[in-house]
Amino acid sequence: MRATGKRTSLASYTWGGWGGQNDLTQFRSVFEPDVGIFSPGYPLAPPEREKVRLWDFPVGYNTIYTPRSYEPIGFDELRALAECHDITRLAIETRKDQIEKLDWTIKSRNEKSPRADAGSRINRLTEFWRSPDGEQPFATWLREALEDVLVLDAAALEVRRNRGGDIIGLDIVDGSTIKVLLDNTGRRPRPPAPAYEQIIHGRPWRLLTSDELMYLPRNRRPHKAYGFSPVEQIVTTVNIGLRRQAMQLQHFTEGNVPPGLLNAPDGWSPEQIRQFQEWFDSVLAGNTGNRTRLLWGPGGAKYQAFKEAPYKDDFDEWLARIVCYAFSLPPTAFTPQVNRATAQTAQEAALEEGLAPLLGWVKRLVDGVIQTRMG
Repeated sequence: MRATGKRTSLASYTWGGWGGQNDLTQFRSVFEPDVGIFSPGYPLAPPEREKVRLWDFPVGYNTIYTPRSYEPIGFDELRALAECHDITRLAIETRKDQIEKLDWTIKSRNEKSPRADAGSRINRLTEFWRSPDGEQPFATWLREALEDVLVLDAAALEVRRNRGGDIIGLDIVDGSTIKVLLDNTGRRPRPPAPAYEQIIHGRPWRLLTSDELMYLPRNRRPHKAYGFSPVEQIVTTVNIGLRRQAMQLQHFTEGNVPPGLLNAPDGWSPEQIRQFQEWFDSVLAGNTGNRTRLLWGPGGAKYQAFKEAPYKDDFDEWLARIVCYAFSLPPTAFTPQVNRATAQTAQEAALEEGLAPLLGWVKRLVDGVIQTRMG
């Protein structure tokens, strides 16, 4: 007997049971065609209707208030590495110097037909940016911001306003004190909801909206809440460099390998050797003048020089090259001399690859404040 009526699937493949329009069986020709052999099958339907999440953040992410708590390397370690490793610190300061020496100006976006009040507005903006925080000149202020960009990739600015709502200052905030908050989709919460939380002395200090705080990582990644600084990219290299640096220092402070060994004449007793050593030290120790003079010794004494390990070698040069490459700087200061043409080419490449993108970040910061926050 022929069946009549509506046919209903025994297994439900719907998105949380939110109506027939979401029934996956309507896509049978895609997932399980009638003549399909070894088909992939229907995808499992989500139990609830959810919004798309930008990334798979940990459950309870906002409740762990320590900044970078889910990262393998904390802010404190990044700062310590950048401050203790000589070459890394020199690279950071060089980048700051290169940007500081450049001039800047504020222009109208449409110079051919500017607004009537463009001149007065440019003058007002120029006066503001000469000292963005009201205390320091722009160059000093920018160096502080670049420090957190290059070391932490966590530049943060507090927006100070007057009673009328106009911006009167942009204060540099230590980026290592800022905990980034997320909404249920992994996005930054919009005002009036707080988007950041400042942590002081290990305790929650203040909740901040994105109107109150500008958080400006330069190198963001889709699966992380925090930026990826040049220092973090070479953490292993910097750690190796620190240990190499400490080993070289200990060569001078704790090393026990003398320049050479003087063999005593045959027949000398240990007491005679000790007495001669004391006399020898009394004549030469701390007396650079006597060290330059010819000194007569007992007959049969022979000098044997020790061959020390070099103070630096190709490995030190390799470490310097990695650090310079991370900051897009030419390693010419730490490598053997090259001809002028090669050095010029390396300098131009470093300018194009490293300085220009960093200048782009600075310009986006200033343009964003002028165009979206100052009106």
